[in-house]
Amino acid sequence: MGMTKQKLKFYDIKAKQAFETDQYEVVEKQTARGPMLFAVAKSPYTGIKVYRLIGKKK
Repeated sequence: MGMTKQKLKFYDIKAKQAFETDQYEVVEKQTARGPMLFAVAKSPYTGIKVYRLIGKKK
């Protein structure tokens, strides 16, 4: 792939803080509305995994 990922905003519910990072991976999850793509990042505040919906799988 080689291209730099764009920074995405994530929200750490535990820390009640938003953060921006390009250190995330994209995972696909099955939902009631079909396969969706999520970005998963590790929160710099609590170290928990934070998910962010990117959109429907094309």
